[in-house]
Amino acid sequence: MRLHFVLPQLAPLYGMERAAVLLMRGLRAQGVEVSATVLSRAVPPGLDDLDIDHLGLGTRITRLVEAVPPLRRRLRALPAGVEVVASGLWGAVPVGAALAGTGRDFVAWEHSLLPARLEIDRRVRALARAGRVGALRPRLVVAVSEGVARTVRRLAPGQSVVTITNPLPVVPYVAPRPVADPGRIHLVTTAAFRPYKNHLCALEALALLPETYRLSLAGDGEERALLEARARELGVAHRATFLGRIPGVAGLLAEADLLVHPSRAETFGFSLVEAAEAGLPVAALPVPALDELIPALVPGALAAEPGPAALAETVRRLTGEARPGPDDFARAWEARAAALDPAVVSRRWMRELAR
Repeated sequence: MRLHFVLPQLAPLYGMERAAVLLMRGLRAQGVEVSATVLSRAVPPGLDDLDIDHLGLGTRITRLVEAVPPLRRRLRALPAGVEVVASGLWGAVPVGAALAGTGRDFVAWEHSLLPARLEIDRRVRALARAGRVGALRPRLVVAVSEGVARTVRRLAPGQSVVTITNPLPVVPYVAPRPVADPGRIHLVTTAAFRPYKNHLCALEALALLPETYRLSLAGDGEERALLEARARELGVAHRATFLGRIPGVAGLLAEADLLVHPSRAETFGFSLVEAAEAGLPVAALPVPALDELIPALVPGALAAEPGPAALAETVRRLTGEARPGPDDFARAWEARAAALDPAVVSRRWMRELAR
């Protein structure tokens, strides 16, 4: 078996970019020949073991049109037995256009299609419509969660879809920590300041919690000024610290008492797994994909409904009487090891592609 991935980008090497590298390496360890083409930016250092070329396009949405001619040349040059795997809508739409009329099909690896993303992001809506055109439809969609799979089935009836989780390496077990100081409870968020990440909900939840609660927000983005203004309006500016972009969150997670994740749409939830690996429970909203992680793979709880009052109550419980203990973390660690191991995920890919 030989696979050729088409990836929108590999930098920064986080989230789905990291998952792509882990999957390619996992497949190669199973004896699969793997190569890749990256549309935007250069290939980051440390990937010399992988056969990756890049088109060097920009990151604007126009790259989807610009990518088609060079992709057509690149993909048509592949031997007949090579399976093409396009990552996300940003990969699938230009790949579908590049392969149109060649008689060659492809597999889409989908992680963006969720109801909230369709509602919020007009680019996702436009690409989802384009992907339903017959000539651009893949022979198979590999969805990273059941939430994504349900959305694909609703948008494209009859489309063949299978759910295979993202790979993550198994790390040593870390026991949970009790709240260090009940008189100063430290909450943290770790996500870009984008509308669907819903940091406003976290700030509004903070306003409903006692003065003993503090919130550190790691990240930056288009909503930073809006969030800072809202913190002042809510009277919580003295309890909300905007950290900006930081090179790594390990130290922040090690000092925190709870990760608060108010996102309205999440492709997979890498930051939640990262918190669980650090012995930190998570409070999140009841949205697709996250309901597959919490509490089975990530100790914590989902709010009863998607609003600040319910989130605040969940935060209060997880920093008090309902805080997950060592048994909860041990079960979640075993479940992650069984489900997310790159070797396990790679074998599932091989089985599905061989059907």
